[in-house]
Amino acid sequence: MDFSIVALASAVLGLLLALVLVLTIPHVPDAEGAGYWALAFLPLGLGSALVGRGEALPALLLMLREPLLLSGYALLLIGLRQYLRLGQPWALAGAVVFSAMVLSALFVALYPSASARLGIRVSGIAVLMGAAVWSLQTVREPALRGVRYFLQGACGLIAALAVLRLLLLLAPEGASSWALPLVQLASMITTLSVLAVICGLVLLMTARMNEALLQLTIRDPLTGVFNRRGLDDAMSTVLSFAKRVGRPVAVLACDIDHFKRVNDTHGHAVGDAVLRQFAQGLSEAFPQADLVGRLGGEEFVVVLPGADADTALREAERVRTLVAGQVFVAGEGELRLTASIGVACAPTAQASWSELMARADAALYQAKSQGRNRCAVAVDNSDAPSSAPARLVAEGHA
Repeated sequence: MDFSIVALASAVLGLLLALVLVLTIPHVPDAEGAGYWALAFLPLGLGSALVGRGEALPALLLMLREPLLLSGYALLLIGLRQYLRLGQPWALAGAVVFSAMVLSALFVALYPSASARLGIRVSGIAVLMGAAVWSLQTVREPALRGVRYFLQGACGLIAALAVLRLLLLLAPEGASSWALPLVQLASMITTLSVLAVICGLVLLMTARMNEALLQLTIRDPLTGVFNRRGLDDAMSTVLSFAKRVGRPVAVLACDIDHFKRVNDTHGHAVGDAVLRQFAQGLSEAFPQADLVGRLGGEEFVVVLPGADADTALREAERVRTLVAGQVFVAGEGELRLTASIGVACAPTAQASWSELMARADAALYQAKSQGRNRCAVAVDNSDAPSSAPARLVAEGHA
């Protein structure tokens, strides 16, 4: 098989992909670093074309071929790390490309050796693609896990093939009959794997954009916590799991007392700032698997999977105390606020999300009607008639 044809065809395809990236990037939000990927195609395409020509090149092009090709890999790494908001590896990339330039000149002008130049190329590829595999470890989002594994596999394959080619170059003289075809095969697979890396980077950009769009539909834009749709989606999973394992689920309906006065007195900008601080306080109070959401206005919800009524009440009291002690920044001044909280619990998660929320809202109404700055627990419907009043806890005392 003529591997030069594969190299030339891959170079052309790479340049076409670069054109597609250049046309796409301006329309993709948060694509910082992706420009380096498009730029990388130029040295990668030209370098692959020169590799396809073999040794039938002028001395100058032989000296430039390895650093040119490695600069393409370096740009891929630089763009990847910038896209992932990591430090750009200019020192590493520069050292690899500069070393390749100096050594290539040495093994063209003074000590002509095609094997030595190939060794320079594969060593640089192994270093740069190994760094890319390591950088991808920082991708933690569950929605991006599949793309991350694909990219790590492609970059890891390129790095592994580079190491294999380096080892084959070090094989004894008598092994060249079988080592050379393996080197050529590894070179072809590497060229195709580079195209896979580019496709993976495009998938990464697309997956992140889709995840950002999803977050816009399930997150409250003001506070960053779940909105009603996000809570509805999450609760279907929470209640389904709780029913299977027989665990309780509790809901806290939290409302900022006299919030209308904040808007009327200080303006809506201060009111928005208070809502953001309140949501942040709830999120920090429940940093683990608990769900925090905003239903609208000044009403927030905390979902406590696995919490019974007594545990939920303790958590509600903890929140109420935290809010009462929190200083809310209001422009150049400060505000002191309180919160009323309604608590509802389904001992074996048999209640629906709407039923739980209705009971928590009823308990919240009870707490507010009794003077605010207190918690009220809705009586379990399975143990008492629906008309039974909520149990009140005023300022920390039953």
